[in-house]
Order: sequence, then C-alpha cells, then structure tokens
Amino acid sequence: MTKNYFEKLNNLNVEFFESAKLSLLDPLGLYLANDVKWIKLNQNWNSLDFPVVIGGKGKPILLLHGFDSSFLEFRRIYKSLKRNFQVVIPDLLGFGFSPRCATNEYNSSKIIAYLLDLLETLQIKENLNIIGASMGGSTALKLAFELSNSIDKIILLSPAGLFGKPKKIPFPLNQIGASFLGLPQVRKSLCRQAFAFPNECVGEMEEQIASIHLGCKGWRNSLASFAKSGGFAGTHKYIQNIPIKTVCGENDRILGKKEIKNIRKIEKLNFVGLQNCGHLPHVDLPSLSSKIIQDYFLVKNYLN
Repeated sequence: MTKNYFEKLNNLNVEFFESAKLSLLDPLGLYLANDVKWIKLNQNWNSLDFPVVIGGKGKPILLLHGFDSSFLEFRRIYKSLKRNFQVVIPDLLGFGFSPRCATNEYNSSKIIAYLLDLLETLQIKENLNIIGASMGGSTALKLAFELSNSIDKIILLSPAGLFGKPKKIPFPLNQIGASFLGLPQVRKSLCRQAFAFPNECVGEMEEQIASIHLGCKGWRNSLASFAKSGGFAGTHKYIQNIPIKTVCGENDRILGKKEIKNIRKIEKLNFVGLQNCGHLPHVDLPSLSSKIIQDYFLVKNYLN
C-alpha cells in the first residue's frame, strides 16, 4: 500500500473525529476533546497521526481507558487534574478514535509498543504517574513493567484482566462478537451496567459517549483482531515495587464480587472500596476520585 493511501485513510479518520466532536452533547466531553493533539508517530505505525489529549502543566500523568472505550471516558476528572499535572490521555491502539490502518493486528503487545513509542515521541522519560481504568489497569501494569525506572506511582480504577489466562476468540466468532457489540441496544445495556445507579445517572449524553467512536472506519475489524489475540489477562504478575493504589466501586457489576475479592487479597494493590459506585469511579464519583488521585500523586513516595 502506498504512502498516499495511508494519508487518505488518516485524513478520513481525523475528519470523522472533528465531525464527531462537534456533535458531543456533554460539555465536559467537548472540553476534553478540544485539547486533542494529533501526534505523528514513526514508521512502525505507518507515520500516522494519533489522537492524544494533552493539557495542564506539572508532573505528567498518563491516563489509560478501558476496553472498547476512548479518551472521553476521563471527561469528568480531566479539568480538575490539569490544574496540577500535565495530563496525557491517548486512545489505545485499535480503540477510540485511533487510526485503524496503523497495523494489521491488534493485541496487548502492540498496545504496549505503541505507548512506548508515544512516550518517547512526547519525550516523557521520568517522574511519570499512570492511571489505568478497567482494561487500562492491566495496560498500566504491563507498561510499568517495561518502564519501571520511569514510573513514580500507579492508580488502578476497577482494573480488569489481572487474573486468569487469555481467552482467544477464533474467526468467525470474533467478527460476530464485534458486530454484536456494535448493536445500539447492546451498547446501551453495557453503558447502563457500568453505573451504580443507571436509572438516575445514564441518559443520552452517557450513551453517546459510550458509542460515538464506533463510526471510525475499521472499528469492527480492530476489535475482532484484539478479541482473537485474547487481550490482557493475568497481568497481576507484572506488579513490582512501584507504589500502587487500587480504587473499586462496591457496586461494580462488570468486575463482580469474586474479582474484587481477588483484588483485595493482593496486599501490594492497596485496595480502596467506594460505596455507591459502579465500574467507573472516575465517572460515577468524579469529585471523590479526583481527590483520591491528587492526594496520592502529590504526596512524596516516602509517605506512602
């Protein structure tokens, strides 16, 4: 494929994002989207532009979203965090609004390689704090394993994929599953399941945020490729001596009680449970989550 072909697909992706951004109903989502920078990466990724939110000044925080989500997931804590930190929120490779022509396969190793190249491009080489939500929690642990000397602290928000083994979904079941996840009623159901009190907290704005990236060209194929790889699993083995705080909602219906019980058992994870909170503490309880994050990251390591 020619350079012009990739440039054309890249431009279509950027145009889609700009159109989607203008349609956002949530003002916090629009505020966040307005801070997106398009970062050109090296030839490993066909020299394409990737959407990365960058805002604020101070020590860098890297925020990693969950499965089939986007940077918009962090809309409710972004403004608060950027007062004290340089906040960096990429869309993970193959998810969100990232270009789907960057590679032919999408898996956990490719996601880590992408993040390493992104951090190098942004020249973030030390004093980095990481926040990982849901699948982003597993991503954070695996990334920190590769960059242990560069990481100060980690916060995991309802981390998924810490236990078990990868479950590879073969063709054509991976394609069927991806198509199923694209159905409007399925998206609405999953969105509601993430909240502690969906009847009170889920409306048109939340449903739009959960699905708006599905319009990206290649969304289904990248999701199917990730499912075929088995995704992230068993990542608790990457836990090191880097300080970690883990925050989970006590009403998390996605992780479930058994998974949360297993998380509680690992002393190094420093578990904190939040009442009246579902799978997304940063969305369900943004003010409290933001305070926990800032209190933890702003305190010197020797006081942990």
